[in-house]
Amino acid sequence: MLVLAVAAHRPARAGMPEQPQAGSEPAPRDAGAAVAAEHRGLSLLLNAGAYCGFGGGLAFGTRDVGVRGSAGWTPVIVVLSGASSDLKLYSAVLVGPDLYARIFRPQPTADIGGLVGYRYNSVLGHGLAVGGYAQFALSRAVDVNISAGLLIFPEGEDRLKRAENLSSSTRFSFPGPNVNFAVSAGLAFFP
Repeated sequence: MLVLAVAAHRPARAGMPEQPQAGSEPAPRDAGAAVAAEHRGLSLLLNAGAYCGFGGGLAFGTRDVGVRGSAGWTPVIVVLSGASSDLKLYSAVLVGPDLYARIFRPQPTADIGGLVGYRYNSVLGHGLAVGGYAQFALSRAVDVNISAGLLIFPEGEDRLKRAENLSSSTRFSFPGPNVNFAVSAGLAFFP
């Protein structure tokens, strides 16, 4: 919603782009495009949230397309259903790479795109991540990144029951361990 608000707030430009007057400095928007264009190659990641885990990683690519890998701690939160509902929190390590591709650029320093990747969760097993991201340049050396999407673990329920010694008759409320909606926010540092 934040991304859509930024895109809607951006004034529409009809016709030709504005020309700077002789002797004037370039508009801040032009400076932002230069900052955004420089962000390519290797970056160091710092993440917080369930989509990428609470940890760090590396990314390699351009603003248009690339790959990023992350590792960190993540909570597995489930609700056991039955006579009484119990909220349970399990601790896990989450590791996985993502392929990212920009879909559109609402401003010169903002990118919105899609993500697809693999996830390994130490409690839920192997899985798939599908989602989207928004990335904004804060400076020449730092971007902020917000990622959100679905984490799908086909054997998550069975693995959780085995790992935590839960009864085979244990039932989970929707969405359960097999499918989770997750969000992460982070910073990308460009050396």
